[in-house]
Amino acid sequence: MTKAHDLYNLALRDRDMLPTIAIGAAGTGKTYNGVGAAVEWLKTKGRQLIVTRPNVSFADKNGFLPGNEREKMGPWVRPIEQNLRLHGVPVAQQESWEKHGTLQFLPLEYIQGLTFDNAFILVDEVQNMTFEQLKVLLTRQGKYSKLVLCGDVAQISPRFQGSGLAKLIDMVRVLDMNIHLIEFTHEDILRSKQCAEWIRAFDKYEELKGG
Repeated sequence: MTKAHDLYNLALRDRDMLPTIAIGAAGTGKTYNGVGAAVEWLKTKGRQLIVTRPNVSFADKNGFLPGNEREKMGPWVRPIEQNLRLHGVPVAQQESWEKHGTLQFLPLEYIQGLTFDNAFILVDEVQNMTFEQLKVLLTRQGKYSKLVLCGDVAQISPRFQGSGLAKLIDMVRVLDMNIHLIEFTHEDILRSKQCAEWIRAFDKYEELKGG
């Protein structure tokens, strides 16, 4: 664990429940720690967990996904489900939370018009959202809610144009907004030494090629 991880974990559990934005390299635990704090929220406060992420992939075509609304979201919520397992939440517990509405996986396109009170709102892969989508999402936060955004500008899908994450970060800095902005670097990668080595290599290659 690094200083950035310590700051992130404090931000996720702050008493003022300020919005938290975690950005940086893959493998730094942005989503993992966000899910961990969300699980604590459900177990200690018994409130609601809202999870959303843009349905944008790296594939050229996603194909037709059968099933109901929740089943169609399957490929996009698997990373969250994987992290739930890592934090000791069995499938049966997750299904129970979903059945009772304690845990909701919501498609991004259905967020508009909703208000989230007494909720932990976890938004993953924020780099694949436009600035307008972020505006709609961020204004959904209601009373006594914790909002956490996780993203990595370096991992914008090639099928997506117009990421609003960089603009959002610029707005937060220019206006000196009262939120937590946690920036992770290569030194904060926890996934594996190989992951860190690959990321450094890709970044160095892009730098050499002027990409």
